[in-house]
Amino acid sequence: MSYVYTEIQNDALYITLDYPEKKNGLDAELGTSLLEAIRAGNNETSIHSIILQSKHRAYFSSGPRLEDLLICASDQSDVRLREVLHVLNHCVLEIFTSPKVTVALINGYAYGGGFNMMLACDRRIALRRAKFLENFHKMGISPDLGASYFLPRIIGYEQTMNLLLEGKLFTSEEALRLGLIQEVCENKQELQERVKNYLKAVSEGYVPAIAATKKLLKGKAAEELKQQLEQETEELVALFKQTEIKKRLEALV
Repeated sequence: MSYVYTEIQNDALYITLDYPEKKNGLDAELGTSLLEAIRAGNNETSIHSIILQSKHRAYFSSGPRLEDLLICASDQSDVRLREVLHVLNHCVLEIFTSPKVTVALINGYAYGGGFNMMLACDRRIALRRAKFLENFHKMGISPDLGASYFLPRIIGYEQTMNLLLEGKLFTSEEALRLGLIQEVCENKQELQERVKNYLKAVSEGYVPAIAATKKLLKGKAAEELKQQLEQETEELVALFKQTEIKKRLEALV
């Protein structure tokens, strides 16, 4: 079963998350479907952009679900955790290194990894009602899916530490002020109009030139990101072996 569906409109690929059972929670199933869709888009020579969005009004993604994290913490081995992180980390890399212009449309709440993955996009646009959360600290775990790479580079070390340690919900206006998103829209109609205008500007360029530009801008950073994702995985695996993590997750479920 696929948890995403795709559609090409005006030479742009729309990838829509549709996993209502887990509110687009990031697990191996969703990750695999998403990875396949992104890779297909990256290999499609006729398109200039990839747009990631949610089918559901209330949420973009709940991130890794507490119940799934608890299963990983209860597992005697680290196989399950490594498998999930392997798939999701490759999603991050495919987005970041995409030869297409990548855009995230955030319509509702985006928690933890569900937002961090979108930091790999070239542009992030949110509705005003959207809410964001980095909730690693209370769970006793370290950041994932590139958060430790993207956040300091976008908002600086001090702001990143504040965001992670406070673990509070923050609004689209606050995300805009920090530079985590580039635009805030009042409603879906305005969002679609903004996206349409942005993609029109992108379409006026030459697709191979877009790919070359992104390679020049991100080529060196891509290797740094890959190394950081690997380090994030090792830190998480080590933490998940500690009984304290299971206790904290059980208290939060």
